[in-house]
Amino acid sequence: MDGLRRYAAARKWRVETLEHKDCSPAALREALAKYRPIGCAAECCYPDTLLRPSLFGGVPVVYFDPPDRPAWRGARAVSCDEAAVAKMAFRELSSTSPPAYAVVSHWKTDRWVRERIDAFRDCCRNVGADCAVSYFPYKCDAEFDDCVERMVPWVSALPLRCAVFAVNDQCAIAVAKAIALAGRSFPRTMTLVGADGVWQPPWFEKLAETISSVRLDFELAGFRAAQLLAERAKRGMTAASPSASIFPPLMVDRRKSTRGYGRREPRILEAMEMIRREACDGLTVAKLAQRFPGTRRLFEIRFREAAGHTALDEIINVRLDKAMELLAHTDMPVTAIAHFCGFNTRLDFWKVFRSRTGMSPLHFRNGRK
Repeated sequence: MDGLRRYAAARKWRVETLEHKDCSPAALREALAKYRPIGCAAECCYPDTLLRPSLFGGVPVVYFDPPDRPAWRGARAVSCDEAAVAKMAFRELSSTSPPAYAVVSHWKTDRWVRERIDAFRDCCRNVGADCAVSYFPYKCDAEFDDCVERMVPWVSALPLRCAVFAVNDQCAIAVAKAIALAGRSFPRTMTLVGADGVWQPPWFEKLAETISSVRLDFELAGFRAAQLLAERAKRGMTAASPSASIFPPLMVDRRKSTRGYGRREPRILEAMEMIRREACDGLTVAKLAQRFPGTRRLFEIRFREAAGHTALDEIINVRLDKAMELLAHTDMPVTAIAHFCGFNTRLDFWKVFRSRTGMSPLHFRNGRK
């Protein structure tokens, strides 16, 4: 909604919202008659309230991730780049050079699941690694604990330091709970990445806060949906107009399941906090190591053991997170962002950004305008 409202505000559109629980076909007809909108954006994550394109009459409609069913074929849509989600998860998991990979899902047939799994397996094949795929279905929340119990033997059988991609955060929470029940931990014996960055029910909030997740750019999705509606309105009801828009994931929210918090190493925990505060102020690994007893080599070994990756990786991660925020939400020049975030030159920033995200800073920014 933030992205859609941002586009609407710039064009002085009025935006009305219908909650899914209140949006029956009859309620939709009533709203269309009352507001006479130039277009509608419809979310498709609630199967019980899917609204077919035919229900909107002649009003243009854009769907967020429409179902793969005949009634929605050819409908205007904004969808996530599922392959890019999997590739981003792989980059995060592969940073520690794990000996094995695994993918886990609650679902088999959904398009987005198939695309994420296929792309992740392709990434594994490209580096010559095997990737096992496992499914643990369940039908309702009441069956969640049973699902977790069924995961425990699977977790116990995975190799040490196995890297696990859970196709979304709901699945990742189940895996994390199974890891705890199996007496294993992350990131020392396993690493885990989920996706979407949204599913955090209150009863699993503390557990969810430990799981690294590929965050989707939902604000960009809303913005592009509004763009499609504007293009449709501008070209007229019978003219051809763009019918689809794909939005990429935003970033990885790095948490304990891939980077660790150094809980068994209080000094590494302190180093993590220093990096969080000072990474954009020119902090280097050498300067950081000087603040702790022992040699720089010993510090780097202990940091990697506790965090699952190097101190330099952590510094770069913090800098890139800040750079992405500035690129997406400000008009600050790229060179200024590079220096503000602690990179020595624009070229250094450009190289690191492309290696970690697969795109240039300008491409990243332009995709959000």
